[in-house]
Amino acid sequence: MRRVLFDSDVLLDVLTQRQLFVVASAQALNMATQPQVQGYVAGHAVTNIFYILRRQVGSVSARELLSRLLQHLQIADVTDEVIRSALDSAMTDFEDAVTSEAANAADIEIIVTRNTPDFAVSVIPAVLPAEFLAMVRGS
Repeated sequence: MRRVLFDSDVLLDVLTQRQLFVVASAQALNMATQPQVQGYVAGHAVTNIFYILRRQVGSVSARELLSRLLQHLQIADVTDEVIRSALDSAMTDFEDAVTSEAANAADIEIIVTRNTPDFAVSVIPAVLPAEFLAMVRGS
């Protein structure tokens, strides 16, 4: 089974129906409903996603969307150690560093994101949604 962390940009593509990205992101996220993929989201991303969703659809709808999303995803914990490792990381974007370190602490194999350049020095490799789909379908 592949352990995969979905970055917040991919999840927001699906939850907010971002037209340029929703199809590939939704197909990638849908793989978390399959037995060969265990999907994760970093704990800190959940609050960020809620904040963005709440501004677009309201608090009640944002909670409902997150509840449905979390039926298929586990939470990668953001702990003291994760934050301290992110602070020491060579990654320039702190939020991405926290995502990477949370993935590492949860023994994640790959991060699915649309922002692969920011994960160039991540200890966990990052791929685009379409690349992830090709990997899963090819195995």
